Amino acid sequence: MSNDDVVDEYEEQRKREMEVQKARQMRIREKVPGRRATGKAKAGDIDAVLDEIKDEWAVVTDPDFNPVDLALQLLDDSSLGKDMESFRRTKDMLSRAMKGSVDKHYQAFNAALPHHAALLNHLDATQSQIKDARNALQEAKEALGSKRADLVQLWSRNQTVEEMMRILDQIEHLKSVPDALESLILEKRLLQAAALLVRSLKLINKPDMLEIGAVSDLRSYLVGQETTLRDILIDELHSHLYLKSFWCESRWTVYNPNQHSFAAQETREEGDEPDSSARPLSISSPVSPTTTRSTRLARFLDDLALRPNDPPFDVNDSNYRHSLSGAGINASVSGFGLSSVPSNNALSGLASSSTAQPRNPEADSFAYIEMLLESMAALGKLGTALDIVAQKLPGEIFSLIEVTIEEVSERAEYGRRGSMIGMMDSGSTAGRATDLSMLSTPAITTNALGIAGVAVAAALQGSPMNARRTIMDATNLRLTALESSTKVLDQEILKGFFWTLYSKLIAVSEGLRVVYEVANRIGSRRDYKDSSGTKPGALFPLEEVWAPVQAEVRTLISDYITDEEQGAISGRNPISSINEVLREGRFNRDKSKPIFRFADTDTKFATKALRQHEEELTRVLKDTVPGLVQGSENALQATLAAVGTDDRLMGTGQHHRLLVHPNAFHVSVLFQPTLAFLDRISDILPAGLETARASSSVLDEFVLKVYLPQLEEKVSALFHQTVTSPDAFEPDPASLALSPKPLVKASVQLMALINSLCAMLRTTPFHRENYSRLILTVIGKFYQRCSDRFYDLVAVKGEVAPDDDSRIALAAQWAQKAELGPCLSELLKSLSGDATAAAKQQLCRQETHLENSLLGEGAVTKHDLITSIRNVSALASLYHSVTWFADQLEALKASPDDPTSATSPLRLEPSSALSPTSPYLPLISPVRPDEQLKLPLSSAMTLRFQALHMTYVQLAELILYTIRIDVRCRVIHHLDLALRHGIYRIEREAAEPDPHIIDLNTELGNCDASLTSTLPELHRKFVFEGIGHLMQHLLISNARFIQSANALGIKKMMRNMLALQQNIKTITDDNQSTDFDRAKQYYSLFLLSPPDMLDTVRQKQEFTFDEYKAILDLQCGVQPSPTNGMAQATDRNYNMYLIELHGLELENSAEAG
Repeated sequence: MSNDDVVDEYEEQRKREMEVQKARQMRIREKVPGRRATGKAKAGDIDAVLDEIKDEWAVVTDPDFNPVDLALQLLDDSSLGKDMESFRRTKDMLSRAMKGSVDKHYQAFNAALPHHAALLNHLDATQSQIKDARNALQEAKEALGSKRADLVQLWSRNQTVEEMMRILDQIEHLKSVPDALESLILEKRLLQAAALLVRSLKLINKPDMLEIGAVSDLRSYLVGQETTLRDILIDELHSHLYLKSFWCESRWTVYNPNQHSFAAQETREEGDEPDSSARPLSISSPVSPTTTRSTRLARFLDDLALRPNDPPFDVNDSNYRHSLSGAGINASVSGFGLSSVPSNNALSGLASSSTAQPRNPEADSFAYIEMLLESMAALGKLGTALDIVAQKLPGEIFSLIEVTIEEVSERAEYGRRGSMIGMMDSGSTAGRATDLSMLSTPAITTNALGIAGVAVAAALQGSPMNARRTIMDATNLRLTALESSTKVLDQEILKGFFWTLYSKLIAVSEGLRVVYEVANRIGSRRDYKDSSGTKPGALFPLEEVWAPVQAEVRTLISDYITDEEQGAISGRNPISSINEVLREGRFNRDKSKPIFRFADTDTKFATKALRQHEEELTRVLKDTVPGLVQGSENALQATLAAVGTDDRLMGTGQHHRLLVHPNAFHVSVLFQPTLAFLDRISDILPAGLETARASSSVLDEFVLKVYLPQLEEKVSALFHQTVTSPDAFEPDPASLALSPKPLVKASVQLMALINSLCAMLRTTPFHRENYSRLILTVIGKFYQRCSDRFYDLVAVKGEVAPDDDSRIALAAQWAQKAELGPCLSELLKSLSGDATAAAKQQLCRQETHLENSLLGEGAVTKHDLITSIRNVSALASLYHSVTWFADQLEALKASPDDPTSATSPLRLEPSSALSPTSPYLPLISPVRPDEQLKLPLSSAMTLRFQALHMTYVQLAELILYTIRIDVRCRVIHHLDLALRHGIYRIEREAAEPDPHIIDLNTELGNCDASLTSTLPELHRKFVFEGIGHLMQHLLISNARFIQSANALGIKKMMRNMLALQQNIKTITDDNQSTDFDRAKQYYSLFLLSPPDMLDTVRQKQEFTFDEYKAILDLQCGVQPSPTNGMAQATDRNYNMYLIELHGLELENSAEAG
């Protein structure tokens, strides 16, 4: 092995040792986590020195470090040894770093030494104390293990003295109870009083207290106070249930004019601020959750459901004596276990500490009722007290209604006096009437239009009108005879009474609901006990308790809507025969209605008449049963008088004094308050929806059996009176306030009738389909009357034909032809649109062609025309009225998105609002003053309504088409007479047109004058549209009827055309269709010779063969022979000309083909 190999091996071994040393240093660094190289140490710091030691002298940090090896390496001067200078330099740097650290932290080192010494001293002292305690415990154990007889005697004497002191304290406490009890009762702190009384009775009835005779009087007093306190609690409960207390006035409101709903009583206590972040409140309870409505009752029940169901105090509390000592009575509640946290509705609000501001417990009526029930439960009399409440409820409700009747009667009398004073004193302020609560603006104003029997809704008089025409909206119309079925003052009195009464009954119902919830809450406690033995779940059956209230409401409604004089039978059979009464037995007397009362008889007369019988009865009683009658001579009379004055024994105490006379039409006034009341009741009572349905059944039954038949008869009578009056279909100038042109009176009055029925329907939730059916019946009957009126106007007088069609004018017959309908419809659309003149002319030519085909070879006679221009004017008025009526009906129809349409929940009843298939209680939406009238219809009724509306549209089209065709028939008739019977072979020039042309112009002028005043401009233009084309066509096509003519006759024809042209321009203002250029060109052919005319035909054919032949016949003087009917011409070349004309026609036909 060479030296080089040895050196290489040594180097490799050296590298391995260095790697092993670095690995060892890494392990040491991981085992000592508190020391980490930061790399930021300064030169001379101990950290820098330590880093240098780890880098260069890491061997000394090895746990297995051997200093001998290090010393030998330091002494070795060879390359394998360590550097001694580096080692000493590192040692010096470490010494200086340690010295610097000691100099810097010497104070901490010095302070640590005394603490260490003190810690050692404390440990020594603690060890000594533990040793002493151990010795003391050992001595005590030895001492307790020995027995001493004197200690037993001392303990017994101490127990006896403590018992005597306890009894004396209890007696002293009981002596202070009467004063404290009276003080609590006077302060209306009845729960504290009940708690004090119950604990005192429990204390005084203990066996050790029963042996003490000195407290027997106090015991009797407390027993009597238990009954007294129960009576007080019941009276207080009645005061708050039936709104007798002053603090209950905020729970109900007096009627305000134009009231539509009951405002929720949202009252907050003083200092309470509304919390916008609070969760929504609901009338909910653990027993019977109901729907959401943020009211004071909802807040109370919500708070009641959140509070733990614990009794307000513990009767077995051992600290009860302290409730009347020290802090006094004011702090007694805290001894009962009531919370001191302030709450709006909780009992803790009534149990505030003595430091809080004093507050009347009755301020929160619901919390006060809860306190009263808790007090009754504390006495153990809750079941008995609630039985008494249920028994007295009918009488209390009766008294509440009587008080309300007196209040409303006084307000009504005050309103009457105020109105009379206002009428007498014209100088009084204008605002005086607004202070009278029972007077309000009348529903309708009768002098607004000047139309007989038609009024304008007062709430809608301020609606916007067209400034140019001042056109009033027809939905504002009302029929006076139907709207004023009941007096306005009577309606206001009824509204005031029922809205006020229902507001009170809602407050009573809320109180009953509070009693129901709190009683069930108390009865559900585990330790609940009651002296009556009533089951906890049946303490206060709310459905049974509500029955008397429901009966009173039904009786009141029946009293005000059922007139005993008219009875409940329909007006169709007002008088029933004796046979019907005996056979059917349906007409029985209402046994709930009193016939007479003993108290109403004459007392003096009755006493005088019965004196003899009374004395005889008294003598017999004395003889047979001595001692029964002891000198009471008037006992029997007093008994009879008592029986006579007690209506309840006769079952006649269910009716109240009536403020207004009963009327079936009062039902429309009672709908809104009654349903608003039932809506609130459905939210207040647990089974509110079923209760409300039962209560509203009386309205439903009355509407179906009495109100609707009477309304139907009245509507039928009003309809008959409207449409059968002599001027029913005469134009009414007063109707210009509703339309640009006059309307017939019947249409306006019937529109007012339909509006009144729609207004009634809007306030009627029951049997709406019957209302809708009645309205549609009126619409259908009026259509029939309009149709009859149309046929009366177009009837032909003076000529009787075998078939029905011939009895009406030719224009009415043609207007009903299927061929003319589409053409006329397109022409009317083109006039209302932007159609071109060429399109209009094409439609007019088509109509003329169809009319010629319908007429054929016949002629329009005078008997084929409508009788007179007056009838044409009446037709125009009828058309405008029918169109206006149809437009108003279309505006009344509710859209599918309308909340009152047939798709809403309010329309889901088949025949009655109380259908068991409908989960909704019928409601009446508040009517805004500017709300548009709508006619809500079911799906079936909507189809019928659409069919009726379409019949009106079709009738209107028929009338308009008849007017147009009649005008055209007049043109055909007069032009036919002018050509057939006119003389056109004259010797001198005519100064005037033909008489028939003059008659035609006169009739057209009269038609235009009458139609201008009765038809809108568009429809008037439609009547005369294309009449110039018709005249020109007739002048050309009927030229064959002229017998003979010469040049002067042709000038006369030109004069005829000029007269027609001037008249048509005046009527239609259309220059294009009234120039008669074609007709003038046609008749100018007569002035040419036959060869010249044939030359013009050869150059350009503008007329038909028959039209050229007619001119050729006039030129050649062709006249039919009177003998054989053959044509005879004065011109010998006539046949040649005719053959040539045929040839030209054939050539033109061939070229065209």
